[in-house]
Amino acid sequence: MEILEAAGSLLVGMGGRLALSIAGGLALAIPAVLLGVAIHTVRQRRARAVPMADGLAWRPGAYFAPNHTWLAPGRRTGEFTVGVDDLARHILPSVTSVELPRPGMDVHRGDPIVVLRAGGRTVRMGAPVDGKVMRVNPAVRRDPGLVHREPYGGGWLFTLAPADAAYMRLPQDREAGGWLAAERTRLSRFVESELGLAAADGGALVEPLPAALGEEGWRKVVFAFLHAA
Repeated sequence: MEILEAAGSLLVGMGGRLALSIAGGLALAIPAVLLGVAIHTVRQRRARAVPMADGLAWRPGAYFAPNHTWLAPGRRTGEFTVGVDDLARHILPSVTSVELPRPGMDVHRGDPIVVLRAGGRTVRMGAPVDGKVMRVNPAVRRDPGLVHREPYGGGWLFTLAPADAAYMRLPQDREAGGWLAAERTRLSRFVESELGLAAADGGALVEPLPAALGEEGWRKVVFAFLHAA
């Protein structure tokens, strides 16, 4: 009888410790799960908030330059945040390293001031307008993939103080959306007419573009679309 009571006490104790362990694990896991759900929800809302034009996203309030960079008014007066747009993201296979300009540099429209590397491929992006570089984004140095994953968000490159109001002549908002859609059409026609590759559905972007074009074809696309001043 005493043995049975001892065994019962042992089982009860083990069950209690197991229950406490499970409760403790749940107490740690539940906040992590809730945080993950919250982050996913925020990202989904942001994704839904980004306007689309013919399958390409554009950032409200931003001005879009011919070399597929954008600039948008920043938090500091007179400063504009600069990044690459969604068509540039489609052209780039990935971003594995980033070289940023030096704060304080005076730049002119078209000056190559950012270097994006995608493995063995290199793209030099030009300044969208004349101005002075004010700050750079250290996050893209630590995580270059941000440029590709969040071109209108955490993947911004630097801030610029424009030398004049020339940026106001660049397309913005719905005009920018229409321009991006036209650029997508131009890219598809360029790929078909210049490189002899027809889009799979008669007009959509070739995916993944760099792999489909080959090295020489990809360089021609980069020159035609990302080096435009």
